[in-house]
Amino acid sequence: MTRSIHERSDSFGRVFSAVAMAGPVALIAIASALSEGLARGQLVVFGCIGITLALGVALALRTAYGLGFRKAFELAVSKQNLEIGPEQAA
Repeated sequence: MTRSIHERSDSFGRVFSAVAMAGPVALIAIASALSEGLARGQLVVFGCIGITLALGVALALRTAYGLGFRKAFELAVSKQNLEIGPEQAA
């Protein structure tokens, strides 16, 4: 007998994909209400950049959550090899 367990990662994937698909569609719908010109082009370009940045930050935070924030921070700031040698283990 198998049991289905709802995990929090399932909702992250759903929300992430919804933003990735619906964000640009909503952006184009909003831009279509504007008259043609520089403002319309800038809205589309900067809106796409904003959506891309938001998705990138969401992925980075999800990765940090998966690794544990402390371990991710140590990996980000360390510049030395993470292997522990015999003299460091004692």
